This record gives sequence, structure tokens and C-alpha cells, in this order.
Amino acid sequence: MRAAVGLISALSGLAAASLPLPAAAETSTYRVDARSIDDITLAVCDPQVQVEVRGDGDTDLDFTITDASGEVLHSDLDETDWTITNIDNGDAECRNYNLRVDNLGEVYNEYRVDLTNMATGSSDDGADRRVTVRNSTGEAIYYIYWSNTGDDRWRPDRLGSDVLLNGQDWLIVVDDGSGACRFDFKVRTASDREIVRNDVNVCEVTTVAFD
Repeated sequence: MRAAVGLISALSGLAAASLPLPAAAETSTYRVDARSIDDITLAVCDPQVQVEVRGDGDTDLDFTITDASGEVLHSDLDETDWTITNIDNGDAECRNYNLRVDNLGEVYNEYRVDLTNMATGSSDDGADRRVTVRNSTGEAIYYIYWSNTGDDRWRPDRLGSDVLLNGQDWLIVVDDGSGACRFDFKVRTASDREIVRNDVNVCEVTTVAFD
């Protein structure tokens, strides 16, 4: 089962760090001790923000994002230490969201939180790198990869424990901070079929469709 959502009760006396979001992007690094939980406050003031959390690879991290009322917006409970999702902030009033990071391992994990404004991305050239990934394959997509065309290897799966069902769209910012516009995309479906789209100019193309 690829997707899992669960409610995790708050821990009394656990201090929360705060990560504000500037106009383009913000990156902060944290350390969560073995068998411990971190609570990070995400202060979001833009209509839509992409949240990416990536650990150091040493342990399994579970992630849960909730709004001010405690509603779970995103949960990633797989056996990796990486997740990515979007926060829809509606009318763009400033709101706080909570990111809970649960270290299931026996050593500490140093993880990075990247917040990217979906309107601007993280490069400073003004190019719009928002792209809609469209699933027209006739089956669910379990894995999505994209990498700068200049890279010689695929970056990690972007879906985590989520699934992109047939007929669904996913709006993302494809921006590695290098100023590059050309990226390669690969998906793997439920039947283990791989589909690749090479050399996509994300500064010009608005939709990458897989069928």
C-alpha cells in the first residue's frame, strides 16, 4: 500500500522550531536525535508552497504535516527519510503549519527542509518553472523522478508514499536552484512500466503528460 495517513498525538513539553517562508525559497537544516520527534512550525504566507524534506540517509524518518486545527494535510510513513508535498494556503493569509519529523532509527538524522514558493521557485532568474504532471497512463503512477538534463543519474523518487492516480494532475515546481530549465522526467506505474520524457524545457512547458 503506497499511501498512509495517520493522526499522531502531540507530545507535551516539546518545543517547536519555526521556519518562515521568504518570497522565493527557504532552506534550513535540523537534527533529530535517535528515537525522537521534532516539531517544526512552517510559517506560510503564499498561496501555494512546495515542502521537501530530505534526511541524511542514516535512518527512517516519518513525516506528518498538519494545519492549525490539527487536520492532517500530508503523511509519509514509508521506510525512507524523504518526502515532498504541496501546501495550498488558499487566500495567502499568513498561516502556521506543523511539520512533525519522527526518527525511527538508533542514531541521529540531520535533515533539510526546503520551502519553495510555487509562484517563483528557488532560482532568481524570474522564470516560471511550475509544471503540471498529468497521469494519462490508464493506471496509477507509483514513482516520479526528475533530474537536471545535465545530471548523469536520476534523483530520488518524488512521490514518496503517495500515489498519482490515473486522470490526476500534480502541480510542482521543477527547480534545483541552478538556473537550469531543461529536465528529464521518468515515471513508474503500478504494472512496473517505465515512461521517460527527456529534455523538457520547464521554463516554457506547463504540462508533462504520461500516457
